[in-house]
Amino acid sequence: MKSILTLIVLSATFLFGYDMGRAEDSPDIVGWLKVKSVEAYDMGKDLIAAVSDKPQDDSGYGELDE
Repeated sequence: MKSILTLIVLSATFLFGYDMGRAEDSPDIVGWLKVKSVEAYDMGKDLIAAVSDKPQDDSGYGELDE
């Protein structure tokens, strides 16, 4: 757990410093991460909604026919 928190702090420090001292022609990593994080969140919501919906199947699958 301590190593994960250390990694988060180091990543945040790097990204903040990169964003503040970014040269004009360098790529915008922070902006890219903001866009991709929103896309990942939406995709995760859709995936959870798709998995959590229980199909309304009345075919009796799993039941024994006698």
